Amino acid sequence: MTMLPLEEGVVRARPESRRAERPDRRLGVLLTEASSLSARHTLYVLGPRYRMGILDPARLCQGRFSRYVGQWHRSPSFAREPSAYVRFLIEQVRRHHYDVIFPTHEQVYLLSRFRHLLEPFAGLAVPEFDSLRQMQHKGHFTRLLRQLDLPHPATAIIGSRLALQAHRDYPCWVKLAHGTAGGSVWHVRSPDEMRELAARLEAAGTFEHRDEVIVQQPAEGVQASVQAVFQRGRLVGMHSVEATAIGVGGSAMSRIGVCHPGVEDHVRRLGAHLDWHGAFFLDYFYHPITCEPQYIECNPRIGETFNAMLSGVNLCDLLVQVALGDSVEPAAPTRPGVRTHMGYMILLANALAGAGRGQLIAEWLRLRAGRGAYAGSHDELTRPRDDWGSLIPSWGILAQLVFQPHAAQRIIGGTVENYSLPSVAARLIDQLDDETVLAGGG
Repeated sequence: MTMLPLEEGVVRARPESRRAERPDRRLGVLLTEASSLSARHTLYVLGPRYRMGILDPARLCQGRFSRYVGQWHRSPSFAREPSAYVRFLIEQVRRHHYDVIFPTHEQVYLLSRFRHLLEPFAGLAVPEFDSLRQMQHKGHFTRLLRQLDLPHPATAIIGSRLALQAHRDYPCWVKLAHGTAGGSVWHVRSPDEMRELAARLEAAGTFEHRDEVIVQQPAEGVQASVQAVFQRGRLVGMHSVEATAIGVGGSAMSRIGVCHPGVEDHVRRLGAHLDWHGAFFLDYFYHPITCEPQYIECNPRIGETFNAMLSGVNLCDLLVQVALGDSVEPAAPTRPGVRTHMGYMILLANALAGAGRGQLIAEWLRLRAGRGAYAGSHDELTRPRDDWGSLIPSWGILAQLVFQPHAAQRIIGGTVENYSLPSVAARLIDQLDDETVLAGGG
């Protein structure tokens, strides 16, 4: 037994596994947001087994349209009001008796920073904050790859406008240390484009707080990602996919499950080195001739897991077991070849590329009928047979795009704001202390 302090000096005993506390009822899992694609995936793979609740600041977040959601709690923004978010989270966990706090997106940064305040109330599988920062911060992650001699494209870590303008190898990718790809990554093709971007970044205050900017040369091969779940540095489950179509922000719109030699060893080394506790996924490019991956960045969270579930491993359930303190047996390797796609994200990507109303409707009909590129592929987002509520976001987005095709950027931007972690928010969270959080500051 471990004694954990609560507020006002109250303590309670916690069994090594929290599952023993609730032997007679369905365990409750609270998602830390419900606007992202990751949250929709998590509802699919956990909803049949657990009592699900969601937090989100948006009234019409897509997670509300799901038969699996028992309760929605309108939360403060974790990025703008992190202290209020932590207090609100604790309040909902206590009031509604959730057993697990499940970080679906960038909230993991805040939860790791204050996990000692959260763990007395519910199970939580997140790593130590120092370890998380090494993976979340793109500059620190580059240094970690160098330290462990893991393959990656040529990358420069830059701290000033002049140094950024002095870069001479084009084309390249410029990335902020924190942020979601759609608003913090730029493909730069020439010195003129770099000068313009450097001026914009300086005007936005990027270099005022010694924020680092990453300049990365293009990697060679096929875009891929690997998801993994760890328990105290021990790998308990993983799955890899290749992108078969690229969409908004460079993310995969369609993918296929794969097994890339060497990747599992690299993932194990990273997790063991950091004593990782929880989930992360790595984006990389895999060269089909040299059979070598090149890792481009890390996201210290679970990601989109529906392809993994269809391929034989429920990564989200493994993460719940880790959070509960169960002794988790490593999952068997997944089977390659499962094809999936993200239906309404394809519509948004087509709209951004200039597709008209007729083209969007025709694409939607192909998606629904499973014709052409979608034959034999599973829609990761709209699954009415599993969850009738998932039709509502799909129809809503189609209707908006048909009436106003140029609405795609507004739809995406408004959604990403609910779960992204810009650098200013990361600095705010870094500066908070326990007293400020519990007293209502920040």
